[in-house]
Amino acid sequence: MRDERNSRLAVQRALQYTLLATALFVGAYPTHRASWRGNAELHTLLEAIAALMAFTAGAMALVRYYAKKSTAFLLLGSCFLGAALLDTCHGLITSSFFAGVAPSELVALTPWSGVISRVFMSLLMCAILLVPDREAEAPEPATITLKETVVYVLVGSWALISFLFFALVPLPPAFYPNVTVHRPAELIPALFFALAVAGYLWKGMWKTRNFEHWLVLSLIAATAGEFAYMSFYGHLYDAQFVVGHAVKILVYFFVIAGLFENTFSIFKRAEENATQLEARVQERTEELSRANAKLAEEIVERQATQTRLQEAIAVAESASQAKGEFLANMSHEIRTPLNGVMGMTDLVLDTSLTREQREYVETVKLSADSLLTVINDILDFSKIESGKFDLDEVEFSLRDCLEITLRTLATRAHQKGLELLCEVAPDVPEAVRGDSNRLRQIVINLVGNAVKFTSVGEVAVKVRVLENDGKTCLLEFAVVDTGIGIPLEKQKLIFEPFTQADMSTTRTYGGTGLGLSISMRLAAMMGGEIRVESEPVRRGTCFQLTIKLKISDAKAVRTEASVTPEELRGVKVLIVDDNRTNRGILEGLLKGWQMRATSVDGAGEALKELLVARDDQDPYVLILTDAHMPTMDGFSLVERLRQISGLAAATIMMLTSGGHRGDAARCQELGIAAYLLKPVRQSELREAIGRVLGAGMRVVPLITRFSLNDGGSPMEALRILLVEDNAVNQRLVTLLLEKRRHEVVVAGNGREALAAMDKGTFDLVLMDVQMPEMDGLEATAAIRAGETHGGKHQMVIALTAHAMKGDQERCVAAGMDGYLGKPVRPQELDAMLEGISKRRRGVENVQYSAGVLKNCDGEK
Repeated sequence: MRDERNSRLAVQRALQYTLLATALFVGAYPTHRASWRGNAELHTLLEAIAALMAFTAGAMALVRYYAKKSTAFLLLGSCFLGAALLDTCHGLITSSFFAGVAPSELVALTPWSGVISRVFMSLLMCAILLVPDREAEAPEPATITLKETVVYVLVGSWALISFLFFALVPLPPAFYPNVTVHRPAELIPALFFALAVAGYLWKGMWKTRNFEHWLVLSLIAATAGEFAYMSFYGHLYDAQFVVGHAVKILVYFFVIAGLFENTFSIFKRAEENATQLEARVQERTEELSRANAKLAEEIVERQATQTRLQEAIAVAESASQAKGEFLANMSHEIRTPLNGVMGMTDLVLDTSLTREQREYVETVKLSADSLLTVINDILDFSKIESGKFDLDEVEFSLRDCLEITLRTLATRAHQKGLELLCEVAPDVPEAVRGDSNRLRQIVINLVGNAVKFTSVGEVAVKVRVLENDGKTCLLEFAVVDTGIGIPLEKQKLIFEPFTQADMSTTRTYGGTGLGLSISMRLAAMMGGEIRVESEPVRRGTCFQLTIKLKISDAKAVRTEASVTPEELRGVKVLIVDDNRTNRGILEGLLKGWQMRATSVDGAGEALKELLVARDDQDPYVLILTDAHMPTMDGFSLVERLRQISGLAAATIMMLTSGGHRGDAARCQELGIAAYLLKPVRQSELREAIGRVLGAGMRVVPLITRFSLNDGGSPMEALRILLVEDNAVNQRLVTLLLEKRRHEVVVAGNGREALAAMDKGTFDLVLMDVQMPEMDGLEATAAIRAGETHGGKHQMVIALTAHAMKGDQERCVAAGMDGYLGKPVRPQELDAMLEGISKRRRGVENVQYSAGVLKNCDGEK
């Protein structure tokens, strides 16, 4: 419907253009024949009217431009304002008031000065065609000023130059009666007006837009005025001359009519928009009113929900607190009897038992250890899930921590015939700061799993530096095994809680399925992650743990070495081991001490190498041999060496993956200097090498890891007050301490402990936390209160089965010096007692905290 209406409108307008052009061109003939003539005053009046209408058209076009930024209207307004200025100049210099002032004759001045405004207007009309047909977006103010200034300056300059030119320069004649076109200069604007008409007709905007329709009418009139009237008039002020000026006024009239209609349509649209906007505002106001009412209802509902939520939070917090208290109590109630079971089992294993009895007791110990692992996993998982898990950062030796951790797993590995290896890259910092307990927990879990799922081969732990900025370092711990592997579809599943790769009822390997989940979350808390690479069908698995640790001063953890670098430098050493990884680790370690190390993979190769070195007069001073090798084991190799001339004098150290009864006696029989259990701690190996090399040809007792640890000053006997309400734990801890030659006094609660301290002095107080009448925290607070009056500081160590977040803080807040958890581990007890003994001797300033007492090596 709309297209049909537009088509009819286009036909009507085309007919109007045809009629207008026909009327103007046909009317030129009788006008040319007319004899009537006007005068200069009439000409001035017509020019004044034309200038006034041009001013009006220009002003309206610029108003339209500023109302709705459109470059076409800026040019159009400038076009008509310029034409008005030029027509004004033309009317003034050709009027009777200025007769005789200009150097040119009136007959030449009038046509030349008149045509210039029409040339200017025709050129700008063509220029408007080049402007894109779109409403311009509002530019920046500076850009608007620049464009408008340029246009206005150009228009003003044209008018000023034209006025001065016609006022000062003599002009040639503009009339050529013998030429068909008497005034050829008028053809210039006629040509450009015709081009403008063709351009607007070709663009087709006149078919639907009213302003373009009026503009085409004005351009047709301008073209006809130039072609039919101004180019052919014979004399100034004749009929054709006057009608040509009247047509110019008609041109301005068409433009003004179009601008009026266009402006009116804008105002009409603005009014319609305002009406629509008002209706929309009213509608929006009603919507907002409804929304406000609904919002008020929602606020009331949310306040009620908030109240219910706060009540639910209070209930949840109460439940969480109850859960925490329940876990703490359960931890205490489970660990207390378990402490008795495990401790007494250790004591029984230290007595003389038959083979069958030892097997039974070891089974009890294994079951108790498994139960403790399950309890610890569940408690750790519960603490992590409830957000009650904190890291305890201390300074520690990474190598010592790792070596001691692996030693706790060595027995399990050796029972399965596995090599347990540890390799720490040379650039790994010696001293770091972090939570050594949690690092130890992750390593134990990863290596324990590797041992569990590996039946043949080895388990290796490799540590290297990924990033080091001088203050912190990112370390990678790679745990590589030769076990059964993990299927690809199970590799993400194993990190989920209570999940294992094999969840069937016929699974071979047990466990809670919490270890890896806890380890991964601990790694994330320590700024790292755990990744796994594995190939099934017994191709092995590699777990990669990354954690971020702070770098500390090595003096904080360094212990004085009894072996100087000069004692080891240049010593020729032969390493005999069938495991390539172990050979590489030992060779790298010895070469790092500047020893001349060579490695071979078996006893046969060792014999050849030793004979070659003997013949070259450069014999090996030290031999490190593995005890268990194929074809010929370490003991057989030593027997062969003792029978060969020139080789019997070599010092021999034996490294074994699993000790057997009678090994020590056989080592002494064969003259083996040292017998160490793998994985060997770096410090122990260095100390052992130093001792065997320092002994020379003297006969010394067999060096083992026990003799190395006993090589320092003997631990002095301490007078210890044990404050414990449980009879089994009283008996257990008393036996453990008395076995270490310490004097023990037992108190059943805090009140009895204070009474005992009033009767005598003690080097150490082991204080249980949860007791009847007066608990350990109250008793410690009373002890510290008594010290404020100048008393000696009493060493108090917490002895408790609590394992929840906040236990350590409560102990420290009460004034305790340290924290020792149940079940009591003999190693942790020994580390704590050794630290106290060193402090009494003034060897070092030992500080006790949960992180220190439960650290890998028991030292800060």
